[in-house]
Amino acid sequence: MHMRKRARIGSDLTAAIVTAALAALVLAAPAGAQQERIAIRGTSVTLMPPPGFTPSRSAAGIENTATGSTITIAEQARETYADLAERFSSAKSLSEGYAQQKTTIRGVRRIDGKIPFAIGQQLDKGRTFAKYLALLQGDKTVLVTFTIGDRNFTEADAEAVVRSIEITPDPTIEERLAQLPFTFRAVEPYAVAEVIQRQAARLEVEGDGAQPAIVIGYGRSQALMGDEARVAVELLRTGSYREAEITVQEPTTFAGGNGYVVTAVIENRMAIQYLRIVPGGGYLRLLARGETSAMQGAEAVIKEIASSVEPL
Repeated sequence: MHMRKRARIGSDLTAAIVTAALAALVLAAPAGAQQERIAIRGTSVTLMPPPGFTPSRSAAGIENTATGSTITIAEQARETYADLAERFSSAKSLSEGYAQQKTTIRGVRRIDGKIPFAIGQQLDKGRTFAKYLALLQGDKTVLVTFTIGDRNFTEADAEAVVRSIEITPDPTIEERLAQLPFTFRAVEPYAVAEVIQRQAARLEVEGDGAQPAIVIGYGRSQALMGDEARVAVELLRTGSYREAEITVQEPTTFAGGNGYVVTAVIENRMAIQYLRIVPGGGYLRLLARGETSAMQGAEAVIKEIASSVEPL
């Protein structure tokens, strides 16, 4: 009997330990999940989601489908901040701006003395939602909109989300250049003005719009290597240069291999294009365009920049 009793006590003790361990895991899970920072798709924003909120499938933001609550992120250019901040100057001006959405703002203040934060409510399909708005400034201007159908979600909860927001800085010119499938060297007085979608770079003379613009880029093509002459003329004769007169076309060394150069003139405009078809179904191209007199003056610099282009 003693052995049976000990066995039963041991079994009960083991079950109690397992139950306690499982309970501890259950209690710990929500806190751990809450601490996971998530990135909002299509934006530069990351934040700490409140309990019950998951990434939205229909909008840039997060949602709690059980309560019908959403927190959405709208991102605009940095320059728009001043105009949007002016709207946060009073509850009246914000209410007027959101009148069509049946939203009434009853108060505006600043979180930590710097982030404009509005408090109000919205009527939608016979239901009343708490409404919070926050405006943040970084490399982008970020408007955060809370539409909350959960009475347990407080103003303090909204503040906590706003404080958790981080805006990832835009990549620098150098970082964007490193993502291009080619390298080149800008020659004075030219400098890189813009990097376009990891495929092209635009060079210009800062403060002098009369100087030709230069674009170096990578494009997809089914053309075979050795077909540069045809492809070069076809690419150049588009848009405003469709009827241009081809004045020069000849093989040349470009982008580390056998390329082709074409010069075209129409009225008082001139274009110079270097092209090489590269392995992998693509081509590298340098295109300089501008008024004929300016192009002639910059021709030596354009040629020097073209000689520096190399595929990666």
